[in-house]
Amino acid sequence: MPGRVHGIARLSFVRSGGASRLDILDQRAPLRVLFPDPHDPGVPLAVLVTTSGGLVGGDVLDVSITAGPGAAALVTTQAAEKVYRSEGAACEIRVALEAAPGSWLEWLPNETIVFDAAKLHRRTTVSLEADARLLAGEIVVLGRLARGERFTSGTIHDGWEIRRDGRLVWVDAFRLAEDLAQAQASPAGLGGAGALATIV
Repeated sequence: MPGRVHGIARLSFVRSGGASRLDILDQRAPLRVLFPDPHDPGVPLAVLVTTSGGLVGGDVLDVSITAGPGAAALVTTQAAEKVYRSEGAACEIRVALEAAPGSWLEWLPNETIVFDAAKLHRRTTVSLEADARLLAGEIVVLGRLARGERFTSGTIHDGWEIRRDGRLVWVDAFRLAEDLAQAQASPAGLGGAGALATIV
């Protein structure tokens, strides 16, 4: 599709000389990875930046993060991810997290702001070894609340799948489509909330 982008950020961390360090970095615009000084010198900090300023229909982001045996890493984003309105295709965000034996991986991005009439499909898959540890989360903001904009049309599909030692241990899928006002207002839905978060 002309004008659409496919951003890639693939990172792998290893433990070497008593500390964790970056091993592999593969990045393609509009995704870029920065490495500011971490709070803990033994735990690398990677910050993802979407240089296009936001996503439109048909855009794809692929993020892959691996912590090798005994390695630790914290990966976050520089700012909120913005998903603009679309009259056509959805934008896709695919996140794959992998934690090897004895590793510790944190994936803690800033919020995703879904503009009115936006279409977002996001899938997060996690593969953990038995003694690997993970802290991961996502925040979705429905509309630009400070501007008085609500999410009145569009679609969101946000799915999680976590496996430990190859065995599926947790699946969650959030879908918001069709009668958005009812789903957002219902006590069995969002209960009037303008944002939601997942943390595992």
